[in-house]
Amino acid sequence: MTLARLAARHGVATVHSPADGAVVPVPETTVVAVLAALGVDASTPEAVAAALGAVERADRESLLPPTLVHWRTGDGSEGPGTGPREETGPPGEPPLRPPA
Repeated sequence: MTLARLAARHGVATVHSPADGAVVPVPETTVVAVLAALGVDASTPEAVAAALGAVERADRESLLPPTLVHWRTGDGSEGPGTGPREETGPPGEPPLRPPA
């Protein structure tokens, strides 16, 4: 189960559907090989636990992704986030896209 969690955290499928209604598990060796191609060591249960701990720790320590908030109120007027559009990146980094 831990390998499946690690695979999911890296966007690696552990099942596939070759036909309608059919669900086939991906062989564990294939999942390990794909993770290795992504630079993730999943060669042993200890390596899987360490890699999963590292990705979960990185998630806890990271900032929220860039966010843009905009809405219209019930009367059609604009809500917060209606000023010049600016999508910011991480602190100290340039904006993801210059203001419009």
